Amino acid sequence: MKGSSHLVISTGVSLAVTALLHTSLTPAAAIAAVVGSLLPDLDEPNGLLANRTFPKPAIRVLQIVLLLAAAAAVWFTRTQYPWNWGAGAVVGLAAFASTRWLRQLLMLITGGALTVGGVLYDPRLAAAGLTLVVCALVPHRGFTHTLYATGLWTFALYWMANDNPGVWQAGGISYLLHLLADALSKRGVQLLPPLPWKLCIPLMRSGKSSAAVVETVAIGLTFILAWIVFVQMGQWRLWTLSP
Repeated sequence: MKGSSHLVISTGVSLAVTALLHTSLTPAAAIAAVVGSLLPDLDEPNGLLANRTFPKPAIRVLQIVLLLAAAAAVWFTRTQYPWNWGAGAVVGLAAFASTRWLRQLLMLITGGALTVGGVLYDPRLAAAGLTLVVCALVPHRGFTHTLYATGLWTFALYWMANDNPGVWQAGGISYLLHLLADALSKRGVQLLPPLPWKLCIPLMRSGKSSAAVVETVAIGLTFILAWIVFVQMGQWRLWTLSP
């Protein structure tokens, strides 16, 4: 399923379900739902969230930094010839790697920096940093597409905003809905590794017309649900600026 479809479906349904629980909805809850709808695919460097978080201009900056680092390695260690040229060549060649690989490297660097910042200043930064590091290292539809990751994400939201239940409810439900949506593909999702069981309801295949049909229907049903909950049932009154 496309990232844009995940965004609409998971965000819309999670906010509607949270409203049905009679939980106050705040801008922070909406943000948690949006992030939760895309976060499982952060393990895909070319996914929507990774592309928006680490856009191509950031990749270009990384390439420049790598080239400058290669030149510095050659110059400042020139007494170590020819090893300095070897090190410079390795770093310099890394600048011309694929966009996917460079984005993963940028995720690792950013995650490492946030983790250090979290240790020194705010543990929440460390949580964000470790998330980036893990997502950069695990394979697509690996750990991030499990119930373990869903639980960790929901717990992290509760830890950061336990005075605002809408945040962890909407964010956790949105994350889970992403996994359920991915289960509609033939690949399915392995929710409880190392158990081999997969949740798989093969209604669509990526890039095929079946995917477009399923996504369109799901988006339509999402808007209908949102209309019923927020308009006909009057749950729009739950929206507030603070919990």
